[in-house]
Amino acid sequence: MRKERGFTLTELAVVLAIVALLLGGLLYTLSAQTDQRNFEETRRRLELARELLLSFAIVNGRLPCPATSTSNGDESPSGGGTCTGYLPNSANTNGYLPATAIGFRSVDASGFATDSWGNRLRYAVASNATQPSGSTSCASPSNPDAFTTTTKLKSNGISCGALDLVICSATQNTNSGVSPPSCGTYGTTGDARPVTNQRTVVAVVIAQGKNTSSGSGGADEAENVDNDGVFVFHEPRPTDGQGGEYDDQLTWISVGELYGKLIAAGVLP
Repeated sequence: MRKERGFTLTELAVVLAIVALLLGGLLYTLSAQTDQRNFEETRRRLELARELLLSFAIVNGRLPCPATSTSNGDESPSGGGTCTGYLPNSANTNGYLPATAIGFRSVDASGFATDSWGNRLRYAVASNATQPSGSTSCASPSNPDAFTTTTKLKSNGISCGALDLVICSATQNTNSGVSPPSCGTYGTTGDARPVTNQRTVVAVVIAQGKNTSSGSGGADEAENVDNDGVFVFHEPRPTDGQGGEYDDQLTWISVGELYGKLIAAGVLP
């Protein structure tokens, strides 16, 4: 009789190890592909939010107020004016994209706009207009709520800059307690550099990304939700990167672009 030979335990262990490695690589690839799709979809949502904010401004002659944690995704107050969620404002740390007001469709069960990971999109809008450097034609702008009230935005005209928001490359050495906030003075490695000039940004939208639920973001991410007028934007970084883990995505509207859209639509001057 012919003797049948089966697999030894060692051979089975090797085969199982190989299968496990292949499955692990496949799962990692699928996870990376899912993360990339979510990242790209979130970027698409940010760009859509930006377009809807500008469209809202064209129709209403002003930018919308942020939504708050109790406004169910609508601007607060409804109809604009002196916004509840202005930054900086220590009494309100939750300025969200007003999905209901602008017609944004990707929302959670409470009506708040979300990114691809289900995190609520944050939104800040400048409260005060100011005279740009080198200009003399915006000496006494109507403040506050200069960009969220139709009559004030129109009366201030196109010669005023926006005072309250600035985008920096890092949180280190920024000046958030001054008016206008600034990226500070670059002195050492890691210090913030300006991504935008002061008195340029009139609104900013922030997606906090995948790591929001795990709480693994670093100091640069914390700057985007600490309730002041300084925001940080740079490429994604791992946990051991300068400024800590960072996967936030930002988009913003410059005051010049806002005026340009309103002029083209016949809303201004």
